[in-house]
Amino acid sequence: MNDERRILLRAIAGLGAGAIAAPLAAGTGVAADRPAPAPGPREARLLWARLVGDLTGKPVFFFTQGSVWGFKPQADHLTTAEFAKRIYGYSGLAARRIVPTGDGWTLHAAYWAFYRDPVTDAITDRIPNPYTGRIDTAKPLSGTPAPKPLDLRPVPGTATRVRRLGTSAIVETSTISRFRSPDISWHKLEANLEDYVCRAAELDAGAPHLPSHYSQSLVAEWQTWTGMHGTPGHILFKGNGEPLGGLDSVPRDQIAAIERFFPGTLGTVRAWR
Repeated sequence: MNDERRILLRAIAGLGAGAIAAPLAAGTGVAADRPAPAPGPREARLLWARLVGDLTGKPVFFFTQGSVWGFKPQADHLTTAEFAKRIYGYSGLAARRIVPTGDGWTLHAAYWAFYRDPVTDAITDRIPNPYTGRIDTAKPLSGTPAPKPLDLRPVPGTATRVRRLGTSAIVETSTISRFRSPDISWHKLEANLEDYVCRAAELDAGAPHLPSHYSQSLVAEWQTWTGMHGTPGHILFKGNGEPLGGLDSVPRDQIAAIERFFPGTLGTVRAWR
């Protein structure tokens, strides 16, 4: 997977901000943050599947949106405008159907991810780079992988932690990775920090799907298409999202962009039953 695909897909809810708490029931108050024992590797993967999908086979449509910021290293001469710049926005839709089988589950998936103009927030494939002054080409992404068994093996470099806050459970995941994409000659480092905030009662009851609020902070090197490799500094993806009721709930401009850039691909998920 090349650099552009890897980092943007990590930003759309597990294809790769502070926690947004779920509403508390009236009169419950807010209890102190209570850590719970870290789940085992298989339990952690099943927990992720319940957050982004439904173990009964019902389709789940997870929509994510956010901003990407660039940061220069601190220095006495830097102004605030030079220190941090919003480079672009992004949005993504991940559709999943996790179908029970005799000894596990089969994962059906599709995804679409788009860049957004930093000023108008319109979906675009042309991004004005505030550091170089160039107009960069940033192609949207889509994929409909072949159905495959749900992988419950541990993900290298990933840790999962569950915290309690009042009637909410906060599932924290952190993935620290070092990699080299086939289209570059150097290694990159990424830190991907995600929170899923759901209702503690549904988590404890073993609900097959856990509606949640999602937030993410991902720190990485400048993306390759910016032409800024070796420039001091880094980028920060800051996003949030949640599962939607169905395709009718997806923002209209996202659906229009899918039909424009990837015509016919929505038919795959519309055929899910």
